[in-house]
Amino acid sequence: MFWLKRTALAACCMAAAGGLCAFDLQYGSFFKIDSVSVQDSRPVLPLSRGKYANLRVLDRETFELLKSCPARCRQEAASAEPEVSEIRAAKTRKGMWIADVSFGGRWLVTFLIFQNKDGYGVKEPEHFVFLDQRLKRDVQDLLSRAAAQSAAQDASARTEDKK
Repeated sequence: MFWLKRTALAACCMAAAGGLCAFDLQYGSFFKIDSVSVQDSRPVLPLSRGKYANLRVLDRETFELLKSCPARCRQEAASAEPEVSEIRAAKTRKGMWIADVSFGGRWLVTFLIFQNKDGYGVKEPEHFVFLDQRLKRDVQDLLSRAAAQSAAQDASARTEDKK
């Protein structure tokens, strides 16, 4: 069985372009990231739409774990308390914000927030999937509040500029 897995992994790595072999990483029971690869002993995280780095590693332990993942990997995590590290209005579209959220100090994930008639909608990056629906709702609520606060601050600043 060991040789079968090893042979399948080797075949996958040789067949993929540039020696890349993609795998999934699961962070506790909270979320997963798919299409992670290792090239020249360095983890390569997938890009959204082929150009946006919306998934980033924050600590050395996670970096080392990614370097040694065979095909599927699981990073143990007791919690994934989300924390907004930055939120900014999009320059190209009114009613849109870009927010970076830290999970357990190990992962930084970029979300898009859109203002709509019902409030705010949150879009996860490509290659990122919530496994814990409660965490998903908590992140959506957290980011909706942050966008509302940012919108209020922007409106207040525009009012002050007019005076």
